[in-house]
Amino acid sequence: MSDTESGNSRPDWLKGNPEESTPMAGGPANNPSPPSGTQSANGEHWLLRFQHHAGVLSHILALMAVCVVSLWVSDEAMGGGGVSWSEGDAKRVFNWHPVMMIVAFAFMTVSSLAFFMRWRSVDRMVNKTLHVVQWTVAAICASIGLVAVFKSHNDAASGYIANLYSLHSWIGIAVILLYVAQFLAGVLSFALKIQRITPSTRAKVMNLHKFFGPTIYIAVAFTILLGIQEKEGFIGCSYKVDQADTFPLQHFSIPRACRISHSLGIIVFTMALCTTFALYDFSGVPMNRRSE
Repeated sequence: MSDTESGNSRPDWLKGNPEESTPMAGGPANNPSPPSGTQSANGEHWLLRFQHHAGVLSHILALMAVCVVSLWVSDEAMGGGGVSWSEGDAKRVFNWHPVMMIVAFAFMTVSSLAFFMRWRSVDRMVNKTLHVVQWTVAAICASIGLVAVFKSHNDAASGYIANLYSLHSWIGIAVILLYVAQFLAGVLSFALKIQRITPSTRAKVMNLHKFFGPTIYIAVAFTILLGIQEKEGFIGCSYKVDQADTFPLQHFSIPRACRISHSLGIIVFTMALCTTFALYDFSGVPMNRRSE
C-alpha cells in the first residue's frame, strides 16, 4: 500500500511499510540516517539522534529495573527476603509478582524498540519475529506474576487476603485485557496473514495497533507505579515528626526497602519516558513554524 493510500505524509527517511511499522508510534523503522538533503530541509536529524540515545538508555534502564527489583524482593521487609512457591510462605510467593511484572515490562521495552535501534537485523521478518517472541515472553512473565498474587492471597496456611480490592488491581486487570486484545489483533492481522483480511482492513487495524501499543505500554508503567505505591503502604515508608516537616530531605533514612522501591519507580518512570520519546513520530510537527 502506498503512502498516499495510508494517509502517510512523513518525510522519505521516515517512510516504511505501514503494515510492518513498529506498533508503538510508527517511529523511524527503515533508515536510521536521513539523506543530507532531507536532513537540512526538515531539521529533524538532531531529533533522530536524541531518539536513538533515548532508545539505548531504555535498554540500560530495563536491565537496571530487573536488577533493582531483584534487590527489592531480597530485602527482609519484603516477607523475609527472596522468592518462594511453597504453601505457607505467602509473602515470598507474592514477591514473584513484582519480579515478573518488571521483567515483562523490560521485555515490552526491548520489543517496542525492535524496529528502531541501529543494531536491528536488516531482515524485517527477523525483527517482526523478535517483536512477537519478546511480547510473548512478556505475556508469560506477566501471567506468572498474576498467578503469584492469587496464590499468595489464597494461601490457607498463611491466612487469606482479599483479591482485586485495590485500584492497582482494577487497573491491572483492565491493562491485561487490553494487552490480550492487542496481542490477538497483531497475530491474526499481521502474523498469520489471513486471506479474508484485506490490505485495507489490515491498514486500519495497524492504525489501531499503533495507537494501543504506546497506550498499553504507558498503562503498564502506570500500573507498576501504583503497585509500588501500594506495597510501600504495607511496608510503612512514612516517618514520625513532632514539628513542621519543612525540610523532608533530612529524613532520607526511610526504610531501606522504601529507598529501593522509590528508585525502582523512578527507573520505570524514566524508562517509559525514554521509550515513548524514542518511538514518537515527530514528522508531523513542523520544525520551522512559529507558534501562533
